[in-house]
Amino acid sequence: MESHYDLFTKIFLDTDNEKTSVVETVSKFVEGSVTGSTIVTEQAEIYIFNNGDFSEEKRNQGSDEFLYYKYYLDIEPMEDVDEKVYIGEISKLLTELWDSGFKAIASCDFEDELPRKGGYNFEGR
Repeated sequence: MESHYDLFTKIFLDTDNEKTSVVETVSKFVEGSVTGSTIVTEQAEIYIFNNGDFSEEKRNQGSDEFLYYKYYLDIEPMEDVDEKVYIGEISKLLTELWDSGFKAIASCDFEDELPRKGGYNFEGR
């Protein structure tokens, strides 16, 4: 199926939780299987990384604070994924993260399709 978007998604995620806890939490939200720091669902492969640009000071200030969050998720769609279903999974993941108190900002081609437009500068849009 031809997609309107490049479906690759990056989610910047901030929490003081340890990475293993983040992997466990995300895997529950997306109902995926875990291998190390990778979560596989029917729609996507989710890779969870420590953010090399993490800054305790910068993570809570300025419009680009999300760039300094502790973690980021690289989310690759499965081959032949249904675009609407994939975007729905990303939407659900973001909502679950926010509802659980995490700071999360999505960066992707389809931010306008996501709840709160992916979370970036939502109040200003």
